[in-house]
Amino acid sequence: MKSIKLSRKTLSFISALLISSLCGTQYAFSVYSTSVAERLGFSSVQINTIGSSANYGLFFFGPFFGYIVDTYPSRIIPMLASITIFTGYFCLAMTYQGYFPNSFLLCVFYLLLTGIASCAAHLSSMGTISTNIKSYRGIAFGASMALFAITTGVFIFIGSIFLVRVPQEESHEEIISPSEENSSTSSASLNNEERTPLLSRHEESDVRGRELFQNIDAMILGLTLLLIGGVGLMYMNNVGAIVKSLYLSTSTHPLLIDEEYFSSSLPSDHDLNKIQEYQNFHVTLLSLFSCSGRISVGLMSDLSKNMYNVRRLWFLLAASLYILIGQILAGFMIKDLNHLWISSTFIGFGYGHLFGISPTITNEWFGKIQFVLNWGIMACFISFGGQLFNLFFGYNFDKHKNDCSGLSCYNTAFYVSTIGSMISLCVVSTLLFKRRNQI
Repeated sequence: MKSIKLSRKTLSFISALLISSLCGTQYAFSVYSTSVAERLGFSSVQINTIGSSANYGLFFFGPFFGYIVDTYPSRIIPMLASITIFTGYFCLAMTYQGYFPNSFLLCVFYLLLTGIASCAAHLSSMGTISTNIKSYRGIAFGASMALFAITTGVFIFIGSIFLVRVPQEESHEEIISPSEENSSTSSASLNNEERTPLLSRHEESDVRGRELFQNIDAMILGLTLLLIGGVGLMYMNNVGAIVKSLYLSTSTHPLLIDEEYFSSSLPSDHDLNKIQEYQNFHVTLLSLFSCSGRISVGLMSDLSKNMYNVRRLWFLLAASLYILIGQILAGFMIKDLNHLWISSTFIGFGYGHLFGISPTITNEWFGKIQFVLNWGIMACFISFGGQLFNLFFGYNFDKHKNDCSGLSCYNTAFYVSTIGSMISLCVVSTLLFKRRNQI
């Protein structure tokens, strides 16, 4: 009987992890956002609003679906969520192909649906883990969050296998005689002004798929994304645990000063409600500043490069610096919930910078012929980094949860993440020096 029960719990856990691995598709938006903008004629603000709508659906509906999952646990929720996610992306695809109306607001609605459905499915999987996993929940939830983060890489990898690109028709050039060529010098010079690429031919590169792993710059960039993205995801995916630890700490919760009471008593309903409010606030804050970071870095990097010839790598360095500051504040200086918002602001903005500038750098450095595949590989570095740092946070949290209070429950993980952020600063600086004469 015990073996049957254990088998069911194991199957439920694996199913929950599988569901989690399919709930982060909104993070793949940056891969095809430029194509959607070009095809449908959307501005930068509009396309970023469309991409952010999925995040709004994912985060703002958390309290609602959290209540539904806790009160009415059901297998129907992930089933309906999967249908809704398909519907949202199907409608966007039909709009892209021209079968549905080319409406900005409808596209916002389509991705909002995918975010809401992802929220429902992911919370359902988290509820399953919470119900079935009694020990090592930190690692269990960390694994679920890590798989949630790796969704982008999985779908882009699948797409790179099955997606067939139809080559554009080659332009037919007229064969002209030398005399005709000489007589048309002035018109040719005018045409050259339009046909010359933004980058000179020697600056362009066309690195494809597996070739990235043989490209030193690509691997250094991948290491940078692994460190910055992994550290950012660790905080974003575990801010709920941080909020709970700070709320229930002896410094902010006098009722829990007694160590025996602290380790054995459950929080009251009022405490749970307040914790939920704080968690919702920080998740929302991270989402909003991540969105603003993505929008602002695209605009600033374009203006800086075109007007002052400032390389985009400087904005990647800024992202690393923002997240480093947030890590230091959260891990060593902030000991109560009154100031944690500062750390969430820095990390959210830095994470938005990372995702806002990385696809552009990938496109410019390695060409656009197989940009989707290239960015998918780069995104995998971020996902792998998130998995590593999340698992360490979960392991550390489980190790100290019965004999700690507040900051001491998790600050060991921030020693590692802070070191990772410092290394990322050094790696980006190395790239800046190495490519000082390139884009």
